[in-house]
Amino acid sequence: MLFSRFTALIFAVPLLSSTALASKGQQLPLDPTMSEEFVRPGNTLPTLFDLLVLQRGSSIFFDYLRESSTISSRMKDESVKSTVLLPTNKAVISLGWKPHQGPPKPTPDGDVAVEITEAIGRANVERWLSAHVLPVEDINWNSDSPITTLLDGKPITVLKTHTGQSEEWQNYGVAQGDGAVGFVKRIPASNGVIYVVNGTISSE
Repeated sequence: MLFSRFTALIFAVPLLSSTALASKGQQLPLDPTMSEEFVRPGNTLPTLFDLLVLQRGSSIFFDYLRESSTISSRMKDESVKSTVLLPTNKAVISLGWKPHQGPPKPTPDGDVAVEITEAIGRANVERWLSAHVLPVEDINWNSDSPITTLLDGKPITVLKTHTGQSEEWQNYGVAQGDGAVGFVKRIPASNGVIYVVNGTISSE
């Protein structure tokens, strides 16, 4: 079930043996010498989904993404362009709560409610993932306008936080609360781009 799987996942992501994965026809785990980026035959870029599989430092996000058939399909579709704001495992763990549970909400008696149904859990995951996906091929750094995410009514705003960096995207962050989530790495794909970020995007 969704909840039992991710209860352990947030704190320790077990490494399955390559034999077990291969027998199920799944992606083999990366050897430390393997690259997290690659090109396909003919020097064509891989899809967002293919690249997300390889991001070992953001594996928690990918495990949640696989629970969403809608967003997973979008990541595989080369005709649909997206920008993914990919939080690191450290950023997800630092939330202090699990994305399928959603942020803690106090009950009328003051206790924090944590028991949720399967349906609510899946809805929370979908909302959280959607807040991290922009329906655009890349971010326009010259625009001050909010950028729509897949989560209705929850656009993001990018702020200039630095100057003089070698790459334009390195000068920006995503506004969150009183601060900004920084861009760590840019990974181009055939159907968009991934920006690894050092925080998470609020779905509330």
